[in-house]
Amino acid sequence: MNELQDVFDTIGDRSNGIQLPEIVVVGSQSAGKSSVMEGIVGKDFLPRGSGVVTRRPLLIRLIHTPLDDPNRKKEYGDNDWATFKHLPDKVFTDFQKVREEIEFETDRVSGKNKGISDEQISLNIFSAKVVNLSLTDLPGITKVPVGDQPSDIEV
Repeated sequence: MNELQDVFDTIGDRSNGIQLPEIVVVGSQSAGKSSVMEGIVGKDFLPRGSGVVTRRPLLIRLIHTPLDDPNRKKEYGDNDWATFKHLPDKVFTDFQKVREEIEFETDRVSGKNKGISDEQISLNIFSAKVVNLSLTDLPGITKVPVGDQPSDIEV
């Protein structure tokens, strides 16, 4: 299933009717959507703050990797690790660094003045403690624009 998601992510097209299991978290701004996601993943790795924090869709692919899996690299031991699509050769074992990369990549595309973007960030998390599942964290629903947000944000 993850291989199919990779293909669709690459071509950017799901219009052919194939539906893959995915949980999408939608709700008002600052309602705890990201906290729910962290609870499902079992890691503290998403940016925190007040107001609009999630400003780009974040696709999180949980990939079950048993401790005896031959694909598990020896240097990771029993530790979980993560990779980003935009940094395919970099592996993160420190989930504080994952948070920092999400913040950096969000600011790079959306700016530092609360701008939002529909350009997705793709994150893979490899762990023996998760099931294969895709989660998407979306920016919160808001009616009053702030910073660089469009004036018709409620539409």
